[in-house]
Amino acid sequence: MSLDGATVRLAGDHTRLAATKLVAQAPDGWLVKIGAPPRTLKQSSKFWATCGAVAQTDYTWSGTRHDKQGWHDLFLCGWHTLKGRPPRLLIGLEGERVMLGRYTRDLAEREMSDLLDYTEAWCAMRGIAVGPP
Repeated sequence: MSLDGATVRLAGDHTRLAATKLVAQAPDGWLVKIGAPPRTLKQSSKFWATCGAVAQTDYTWSGTRHDKQGWHDLFLCGWHTLKGRPPRLLIGLEGERVMLGRYTRDLAEREMSDLLDYTEAWCAMRGIAVGPP
């Protein structure tokens, strides 16, 4: 087994032992990262489908209709703000407003699940049908 890029999902003693062996075999100077599992492709697809569904409605925010990228940014920003991690806003290089945001690719599986719950609840409170789960 190649060590470079190896990932082990801990699921009991057997996988813990496999992870331990990989760490013992790794050369000096290599990095070991232990963290929560990242968001899944299924979660990402569901989030983008929800953003797309909202974009196809006549629903507006701040007086404007938005495409799916716009709803992605609005939902992600709203969820991060609700969690106490609002984005940084600053004046850009040409005097424009710039939001230094975060990305769903950086979310853990549990966080993405929470974002999906937030998005679905937001839509449900406004009567926006977003399709099956």
